[in-house]
This record gives sequence, C-alpha cells and structure tokens, in this order.
Amino acid sequence: MKCSDHLIEAWVDEELSAAQAAALEEHVLTCANCSRAHARLLKQKTGVKAAAPYYSAPSELRQSVRGAVERLTRQEAAPARVRQAPWRSVAIAATLLLFASLGWNVLQLRSRSGSDLAETVFADHIRSLAGPALVDVQSSDQHTVKPWFAGKLDFSPLVEDLQSQGFPLAGGRIDYLAGRRVAALVYHRRQHVISLFVWPGTAGLPGESSASRNGYNLLHWTDGSMTYWAVSDVSSTELRTFRSLFR
Repeated sequence: MKCSDHLIEAWVDEELSAAQAAALEEHVLTCANCSRAHARLLKQKTGVKAAAPYYSAPSELRQSVRGAVERLTRQEAAPARVRQAPWRSVAIAATLLLFASLGWNVLQLRSRSGSDLAETVFADHIRSLAGPALVDVQSSDQHTVKPWFAGKLDFSPLVEDLQSQGFPLAGGRIDYLAGRRVAALVYHRRQHVISLFVWPGTAGLPGESSASRNGYNLLHWTDGSMTYWAVSDVSSTELRTFRSLFR
C-alpha cells in the first residue's frame, strides 16, 4: 500500500471499510512516516474534542421552543390524529431545539472565531512539543523542507533560512487548523521551539494581533495572501524579531 495522508485521515474519522482499515493498519505498523501522521491526527482529534467550545441555548430560546411545541400540540385536534400528536410533538420539539441550538452555537462561534483560533494555535503548539515527532520532515535546508509540502497542501508556503540570524530551521509538518490543512514550520531559538503556522489568508480576521498564555507568546500577521501564526515560549521581543526577519 502506498503512503496516503487522505486515507489516514479517513481511518481516524472511521470512514474506511473493515478491509481498508485492516490493510492501512498493517501498512502503518511498518511505515514510520505514516505511523507518525496517524499518531498526530489521533492527538489532534482528541485535543479538538477536549477544547471545542459548546454553547447552550439561553433560557429565553428554550421557552420559545416549548411554547411553539405547545401551540402545535393544541392544533392536533382531529380524533384520528390524537394518538399521533405526542410523537409528532416530540419530533417537532427535537427538530426545533436542534436547529435552535445549532444556530446559537454558530453565532457564538462566529463572534469568538478569532480568539478561539488563537487558543487552538496555542494548544496545537503545546501538543506538538509533547508528541512523538515535532516534525514530519527534519531538515535545516529550506530547499528540502519547501518541496516536501508539494502535493500535500493546496498552496506553497514560504520557507525562510534564518540560520545566520539565530533562528535555524528544524523542519516542517502538516497540521489541521481553521478547518483546513496548514503548513507548520518549526524553528529554534537556542533551546526554544517556534511553531509557525501558515495558510492562505482568511477574510474577517485581524491583520495583526498578539497574545500570551501561561508563558507562551503568539503573534499573528498577514502578508499578501497568506496568514501567519507564530507561537513559542521565547520572549515577545524575540518573537517579534523572528517575525520581522521572516517578513
């Protein structure tokens, strides 16, 4: 079996047949690259489930749904339909509550999409430090790392050689952020690790922003059609230096 990130993603999402899953499992046991990719995707799936925000519908919305159900129940006046009314009411209630809850969650997520994405970037960087492999392609040569992404992403990320400026390249990997596959470039600053996530720019997000969480610093900026998120435990001053050199 040939290596395939798409098949591994489908396997993690339980979308393969039993025969396909068995064949892929046998392949992963003998392929170090696919084994690392599988471990990383499992870790990301677990992290997303743990960190994904959920918003309950407010009490006013719940009362409105209940009122609509009660009115529909009273309308079931025909004798032949009386026996069906409870079941229909339950189905209607479930449907209304589902759509109301989904709508409420979408509104909440839209209003917090920027901050939630920043939290996800923080979490992804920290998970990568604790994972079995920090990079999928390990090299300090930009001409090795950049071509590695070809065919794995629908864009070509910029990869800079900052060795002489004190930020040597360590390699890169594929991650999943903002609902898409992104490039994760890894640089070092002495003993510190800098993760730089890159993907085509997303409308509606701020052009530049910064944040700090539990000793980690984050910088977000856009350059042309690309958006960049750099996160590390280096000082905010050093992270800004890295940004200015990369730009």
